[in-house]
Amino acid sequence: MFRSWFRSATAPQKPVRPIRDIQLNVYNIDALRRQPPNYFDALRFDPNNDCNVHCVYCHNHRSRDAVDSDAFRAFLHENVTEVDTFQMGCIMEPTLDSRMCELLLVVAASPARPKSACLVQTNGILLHLHDPLKMRDAGLTRLSISIDSADPAIHKALRGGTSFSKVFRNIEAFTRVCSQIEIHFITTVTRMNVGAMDSLVSAGLDLGVRHFVMREVFYRPESDVVDHTRMPDLLLRPGEFTRMSTELAARFGAGATFEFAERTGLEQSEEKMRIDSLRRQ
Repeated sequence: MFRSWFRSATAPQKPVRPIRDIQLNVYNIDALRRQPPNYFDALRFDPNNDCNVHCVYCHNHRSRDAVDSDAFRAFLHENVTEVDTFQMGCIMEPTLDSRMCELLLVVAASPARPKSACLVQTNGILLHLHDPLKMRDAGLTRLSISIDSADPAIHKALRGGTSFSKVFRNIEAFTRVCSQIEIHFITTVTRMNVGAMDSLVSAGLDLGVRHFVMREVFYRPESDVVDHTRMPDLLLRPGEFTRMSTELAARFGAGATFEFAERTGLEQSEEKMRIDSLRRQ
């Protein structure tokens, strides 16, 4: 393994072609290890394949599998020439992995150290188990918190297994230590919470959050994971997402920035990412 790393360092291969956006996880790391070195606009990494929250709209299979640390380190040194944005936590929960901070430090000491942004995406419930100073030292620029409502009952109904109050306490503790790291909220918008976005944005602003990502819920009836008894009632009616977006921008636009992602665009983006990953297997 050392000889391979040394060869890569002394005689790097030119990237075949830029890869815009790719997920790295337990399903495809072996296949990606067989690919030549490349440049990544965005490298999104799930170190583990599990989550501690059971979102009613989640379509993703889970397991106790995890990416081997040595394989990950080898990928960074042998298969990566440059990364613009690195994200830990994509469709699974990275804070379940006790190695999270150490893996971030491995990224920081590799060719994959991101040029523009380094972020962790988490539901925040276990954030207190990880050292914020190590995250800072690894170059973390953004902490993205998946949260659906400031109403504890709505939040728990959509994201079973989490606690709104504990997440907020963890965010407050994190920002006390790492006030320079941006906090973003990422919200899945459903019929259950679409009318309560004002209170969520207000609560986020009180915490120092200035950027909010709102994603319209989508539903795949062929999924063998999602709760089919609840999903149809969670889908937004035509125009609801647009009205919500317009109202939030009008009310909070002076103090917050927003990204609004409609269902169609999310479905297309996810399918493209899935196909791109399969092509490299």
